[in-house]
Amino acid sequence: MPDHDLAALSDLPQDEPVKAMAGERAILLIRTGDDVTALTHECPHLGLPLSKGVVRDGTLICAFHHACFDARTGAQTQPPGHGDLQRFAVAIRDGRVIVDVPDDAPAHPMPDRARGTSDARRFVVAGGGAAAMAAAAELRERGFDGVIEMVSPDGPPLDRTMLSKAVLAGAKAVGDLALHPTPADLDIATIAGRVIAVGDGTVTLEGGGTRAFDALLLAPGGTPRRLDVPGAELPGVYVLRSGEDAAAIAAAAEGAETAIVVGGGFIGMEAALSLTKRGLSVTLATRNALPLAGIVGPDVARAILAEHVEAGVSHLAETEAVAFRADGDGVAVDWKDGGTARADLILTAVGVTPGTDGIDGIDTGDDGGVRVGPGMGVPGRPGVHVAGDSAAAPTPFGTARIEHWRVAQQHGRRAARAMLGQAGDADDIPFFWTALARQYRYLGHAEEWDRIDIDGDPSGPFLARYVKGGTVVAALTAGRDAELAEMHLAMARAGGPVPA
Repeated sequence: MPDHDLAALSDLPQDEPVKAMAGERAILLIRTGDDVTALTHECPHLGLPLSKGVVRDGTLICAFHHACFDARTGAQTQPPGHGDLQRFAVAIRDGRVIVDVPDDAPAHPMPDRARGTSDARRFVVAGGGAAAMAAAAELRERGFDGVIEMVSPDGPPLDRTMLSKAVLAGAKAVGDLALHPTPADLDIATIAGRVIAVGDGTVTLEGGGTRAFDALLLAPGGTPRRLDVPGAELPGVYVLRSGEDAAAIAAAAEGAETAIVVGGGFIGMEAALSLTKRGLSVTLATRNALPLAGIVGPDVARAILAEHVEAGVSHLAETEAVAFRADGDGVAVDWKDGGTARADLILTAVGVTPGTDGIDGIDTGDDGGVRVGPGMGVPGRPGVHVAGDSAAAPTPFGTARIEHWRVAQQHGRRAARAMLGQAGDADDIPFFWTALARQYRYLGHAEEWDRIDIDGDPSGPFLARYVKGGTVVAALTAGRDAELAEMHLAMARAGGPVPA
């Protein structure tokens, strides 16, 4: 058993993650009093350094994408990613921190999993995204060894956060994005299809057939909206949601010179930059003069738009497409003001409709989403749960339907616990990130605010606080990640907003 002398105990600060090298292997050291915990240094999500993170109240949080871990045991407590941190044996000898680092110790041991063998219950998970996979893993790791059937039209679950970034930019292929553990790892039967109706204890599949369930999770994600204009489904006019969509756009971008992106949300903004990285001349057309202003505020929105323009994206403001037409090897778009433009490919990124919209037997709101309780259960429908983009769920900031990947994973975990009759907490703090010209990270949830307090200049490192009723209900940063992670833990401790 190889021992490594990694540090003097007196040199380690209290409750701060510190990187040390055991030969060629990076180790994370956390001192609490005169005790030291040694853990894997890399986050299981994307392998980023946890020494950049924050430790408070026994929780270690990754500064980049806010995966959380028990700082004493290494057990993962919040997504993204999946896998605990390996804990290494520590001894203090003559004031030195000695760590036993076996050569074959895995970086991210998986929690014990049940297999589908003896429980008589049958659970159906409709969907193949982040919420569905998080629920399936949680079920197995909490000991459920009955049948789990996953019904999905999209093939193996993927890390969809990479579709508008790495795949469109040409840095990754869709096949590189498989989520782990896979359905096969969890002894889950997969069924290609789509749920179109929910009855008492049964679901009906598109094309016929039914599946019985003792508990059901609907996690169908969202369906990309197509503009209701002539030519919206022409070849060369794309939407982006699935791996198949991303692969088709990436293939069309090979050899292309020009692209138009219609829509100024996060997907449209990410896609415009990604296609620019491929060398295409990209025009971003938005209905608003300042895209994202309603989400991040005008000052930050101006900084984001300036970064796009600096990267080579052309911006057409207050512009609406009224028709698409085939034009030689490309596609033309007619604008509402009478103008026209042509490109080799066009991507429309104008939002999604919840996948629950139109499922018979499920009551939906005006937007197609489903209001659920703390355990993601549908009121009046015992055994039926909804998670992910389709769920209007309780949060510490009010009931909200939040279309973000990490939130979907939180939903899936809560739903799994409720399906097993365990507590379904609603105190998860929402968080998301977006990779634009810089990495922007957003914490909490604010549909409106009284003011925005910005510390720093939005063109450089900054931290913006969105204040309502004297409390910080959301925060956004670029470049000050540790401070945002610290605020995340403060919100978790407070159970929601914190004093301004």
